[in-house]
Parts: sequence; C-alpha cells; structure tokens
Amino acid sequence: MITLTINGKKVKTKEKTTLLEICRKMSIPIPTLCYHPDLTPHGSCRLCTVEVFENGKSRMVTACNFPARQGIKVETHSDKVIQARRILVELFLARCPRVPLVQDLARELGIGKTPYKAENPENNCILCGLCVRACNEMVGAHAIEFSKRGTHKKIGTPFEIDSDRCIACGACEYICPTGAVQMEMDRIRKIKNSDTGTHRYCRYMRLGLVDFMVCSNGFECWRCEVDQMMEDRFGTHPAFALKPAKNKQSLQVNGFTFSPELFYSEKHVWARPMDRDVRLGLDDIISTFATEADSIKLPHAGMGLEKGQVLAEIICAGKKLKIHSPLSGPITAVNRDVEESPNLVWKDPYRRGWLLMIRPDQPEEISQLYSGEAAKTWFTKQAVNLKSFLMKWAPKSSQKEEVQDERFIQRIIRDQWDKVTEILLG
Repeated sequence: MITLTINGKKVKTKEKTTLLEICRKMSIPIPTLCYHPDLTPHGSCRLCTVEVFENGKSRMVTACNFPARQGIKVETHSDKVIQARRILVELFLARCPRVPLVQDLARELGIGKTPYKAENPENNCILCGLCVRACNEMVGAHAIEFSKRGTHKKIGTPFEIDSDRCIACGACEYICPTGAVQMEMDRIRKIKNSDTGTHRYCRYMRLGLVDFMVCSNGFECWRCEVDQMMEDRFGTHPAFALKPAKNKQSLQVNGFTFSPELFYSEKHVWARPMDRDVRLGLDDIISTFATEADSIKLPHAGMGLEKGQVLAEIICAGKKLKIHSPLSGPITAVNRDVEESPNLVWKDPYRRGWLLMIRPDQPEEISQLYSGEAAKTWFTKQAVNLKSFLMKWAPKSSQKEEVQDERFIQRIIRDQWDKVTEILLG
C-alpha cells in the first residue's frame, strides 16, 4: 500500500492503481471519452488530465493511465486542469459540433461555442479509439484500425476494403460513445446479400461463445431469439461479458502451439470458418514434417475436394506424407506461397502457412471436428505422444533443449519418417 494526496485528502491505495480508478472510488468526477474499464487505458482524448505535484515540480498527466505513486499530490480541478479541459473540448466541438456528448461537456465547462472552425460539421467520430481496442482486445478480430494522419485521421478497415476479419458482432458499434460506428449493419447486409443461402455461421460462433451454430434467421440478428437471449443473460454485449479474445490466444502445449479458435480433425488438419468459405491448414504437430520438405503439392483452385481425399502431399527425400481433407467442397483458393516455400508450413502453420480454402458442401460437418476443450484435450494427447517419441532420440544430457531444436527435429523426421507417421496418423 502507498499513500498519496488527492485534492488535499490523504488516500491509501495499492501500488500501480491508476489515478482515475482512485478518483472514481472517491466519487470525484473526471470526464473521459476514450476510457473503458475492460480495455487498456489509452489516454488519447486527454480529458482526464490532472495536475500532479512531485519533488517540488508539477506536471499534467492523464489520470486513466498514470499509476499512483508514494507521496505525490494530485489536483483534479485546478485552474490549469480546467483550462486544459476547456481547450480540449473546444477542439472536440470543432471536430464534432453536433455530437450530443461533446455538447454536454461544453455546457458543463461553460463553453458556448468553439473559436476553431469546423471543417466537417457532419463528422461524429471523436477518434477515441474505443472501437479499435474493443475489436482487438475483447473480440480478437483485429478488423478495424486507425489510418492516415492529422486532420485526415480516421477509423476503418485496412485499405478501406471490406474485411473478412469483421464478424458482424457489433462490439465496436456497442461501445462507440457518439454513434459514429455503423459497421454492424453494413457487414450483416453484405453477408445477408451474399450467395451463401442458409450456410451462414452465427456471429456468436464467430465470437467463440459457442462451438458451432449456423444462422437460420437470414442474419436478421435484431429479431433473433439467440441474440435476445444473449442480451438478457449478460446485460451487456457478450464480448464484454466473456472477453472472447482472451480465449483465442495461442497456447504452448508440450512444446507445440495450439490455437483455441480453430477446429481440428484427427488427421491434424485445422479449419477456420470465414464467411462462405473454410480455410484449411496443418496443425503445429503435423507441420513438423515440413521442416525439411522438398515440396508440398496442393490441388488447383476450382477443383472439387471430397472428404477423406488428399488435400496436400508433403515430399521429402523421396518420402511422401498424404494429408486428407476433413470436409468436402469446391476449392476456392490455394496458398501458392506454401508451394514455393514449403518450410512456411512449419514456421507459421496457423497464419501464412495455410494450405487452401474450400466452400463446404455441408458446413454443419465442421461441428463434428474437435473444438474448445475437446480440441485442447486431443491436441495435448497428440503432442505428448510425439514429444515422448522425440525424447527417446535426444541425448539425455540435454533432452529438453534438444527436442525443441529445429535441426534435431529435421533429422528425426527424416530418419524415422514412417514411425512418426504411424504415431500421428495411425
């Protein structure tokens, strides 16, 4: 515990607690536009600026991300602080003159009008960044970001192109304090107007809240019973209640990387639903065969792929490993980078090392693959089996370090190809 003084009152608090958290517990009103308790403090709006006195000097800091320190004195409404907030609100008023939230702040500070010229009176985005951080930190989709600079700075999808990363969850629109974000309906409309028929993955599946669910409601979420049930249950947007992004972070399982957001087949092929299509690739365990592959053969886009048919063939020193597809459907895209650089499958199996995309004939079949805790349990067992085999061939003096060494793995895969194949594929 440390002691500091806020507005003349001594306060005890835990070290690293932010000044804003302390002030809110003390019921001291400090305005904010970019702060949300579930998101990483950003300090972009600067409205939470307070004056801190330390070692005989004073400075202006943002309370949302400034940690409490022993012995400091804080003034939340000094003349300097009020003047700083007035200037900031005048700037916001020039940027977004018609936004009610900004108008309310101006009235609270006694600001009648701004001395600055409004370049675009219709603009209602204050660039607080809440939508960007919600998409990244809560949902884990990373579908939107800041672009450009200065007065041209704005928020949108990369290169202003409709992104398949956007899952139409609505978290960005939910958290926007001004109503500037309208991505949810735009994205839903594009999905609804696509030629996917009823083969639409529910946005709560895309969020990771359920393992598998196909929308049977034409993506009209506003009249969906599931959507209403989620709202009634949580009392807030599900992304803020369950923080699905944390469940999407990759894990290390016995030295192999496991991605919780994917579906896995017993043939070590992962699947990721992406609107109408499903992306397929090799998991981090079976990708060990690509450490020294001479080539990887993939079928051509436009071909039909049947369940159980070969979707990839890894060739190394005359030896071949055939990987079979867990789904059926026409191939819509092939990753030619993998054919040119087979080692990419080993280096980055879940991202740049993907193999191909198919448009599944029966999307509901993906629910038959491993997902969630079942996937983690299966993956752990497979990782233990392979690592146990590798440990037998590593020198006892340095087993832990040896089994993680790429050259060692390459040698074992090359020398024990058939045995490793039997262990992983049966």
